Amino acid sequence: MAQELSFFTGITRRRWSGLVLVSLTILLLFVFLYVNARRSVLNEIRHQAMGVAIAAAAAISADDLAEVQHPGDASKEAFRRVQDYLGRVVATNPDVRYIYTMRRSNREGARESDYEFVVDRAPRDRNGNGTIDADEGCEPPGKPYDAAALPELVDAWYRPGADPGISPDPPYPDLISGYAPVKNARDQTVAIVGVDITAATVRMKLVTLRGVMLLVWLVLSGLILMVIQLYYQQQEALERIQALSEELAGRNEMLRAANVQLVRHNDEFRRDLKLAQSVQLGFLPKSFPRHDKVIFDKYYLTCEMLGGDLFDVFSMDDDHVGIYMADVAGHGVSAALISGLLKMAVASVREHHAAASGRLQANLSQPEMVLATLNEMLLKEIPAYEFITLIYAVLDIPHYTFAIASAGHPSPVKFDARAGQLVPCNVPTGTALGLVSGSTYPVVTVNVATGDKLVFFTDGLTEAMNENSEEFGEQRFFDLIRDTGRKAPSEVIQTVKCAVEQHRRSRAVNDDYSLLVAEIR
Repeated sequence: MAQELSFFTGITRRRWSGLVLVSLTILLLFVFLYVNARRSVLNEIRHQAMGVAIAAAAAISADDLAEVQHPGDASKEAFRRVQDYLGRVVATNPDVRYIYTMRRSNREGARESDYEFVVDRAPRDRNGNGTIDADEGCEPPGKPYDAAALPELVDAWYRPGADPGISPDPPYPDLISGYAPVKNARDQTVAIVGVDITAATVRMKLVTLRGVMLLVWLVLSGLILMVIQLYYQQQEALERIQALSEELAGRNEMLRAANVQLVRHNDEFRRDLKLAQSVQLGFLPKSFPRHDKVIFDKYYLTCEMLGGDLFDVFSMDDDHVGIYMADVAGHGVSAALISGLLKMAVASVREHHAAASGRLQANLSQPEMVLATLNEMLLKEIPAYEFITLIYAVLDIPHYTFAIASAGHPSPVKFDARAGQLVPCNVPTGTALGLVSGSTYPVVTVNVATGDKLVFFTDGLTEAMNENSEEFGEQRFFDLIRDTGRKAPSEVIQTVKCAVEQHRRSRAVNDDYSLLVAEIR
């Protein structure tokens, strides 16, 4: 009787040792991949917490925080406004467990790490036990907090940041926290916003990641074992080896054909990207209205083939010109798609207003209404945690004024031609578009005269970095505008462009930036 063969026939102890060694090697590789993936998950959560903190800090009024100094101030309207807003942020960000504001302590002998609570989010019975537990309460204004063990919190007085990892904070659960400074109208830090994401949220994501990677390791190890054993069995038949060689040659030919197809698809993808870039550049104005009253010039630079900045200038009627500039969070294809949504939203608002004749035509002259309308439209369209900063201005030609409102966007600057000085517009900023429903946007009126310039920009310009990770900076930018303020808009833009390129040198562009100059004639 012929010998019956099984799958494991011929496996010696030496072969078993080799299989185990291969499996352990793959396991070590997956451990390395898991460590890197875990770091990526933690970084994603850190940036999420910091991003929410930055957006919240931009929306909170420094004047409201200044009114809250003592526990008795919890009954003030300013306290309730800030606390209600913090509650809305938590409601729209499910991963956020706590959000609060703090300021540095003014007590005698206080250190940089000595903080005190200003406004905490309202208490909430999260576990449904009918009582407010220690980790569900609301800290009163003025309660001290020692941040000596949290250097990122201390450093948040100067710049946004986030904890490097999970940290304990009794009586609260373990957390990853993000922070951002709250600035007043003079660009001075008056408080910080802290956003906490619990370790339970992090662990849930990491458990899922471990489970998937373990499953992949088991499947891959099993497949490798099968391949090696099959190879050992097939060695005993020369004819089978020849057949396998011919099969391998056929598969190599298929791989070559697949590589050729992949190159063709890659070329098509590049052509599509170039087409998309030309479409996106088509969103920008090719010409400007009312040359008789105002001269415009522009510049736009993307860090990739597609970017997230957008701006436009359009005539509303004989007496008004509309201007907007936007910056989508992030860059690349996703930012470009969202900027396209914004372009359509603005076009929809303009068409709607134009169709409504006189009544809604006036609404285009009211920046606060335009921003509020765009915010509600974009909330329904863009993904969660994505947002857009946007500034909208209306030039009233007969009265020589600009009405300006901002949704988290840097304020423009004005060059006063008569005084030869740069004048900040100090536009108070509302919440970025696409984050919080019902946001409001204060309006500032800026008076201008013949020869004056108004300069709009995105933060990618002032945050352009060199090889030493040093930013170009607002002050350097403002000095350039002041020094070139009497020149034509095109010369102003060329000077700024050259200065930024000289600062950046060989470092790649890390963010898109846009520049728009308007000179009154």
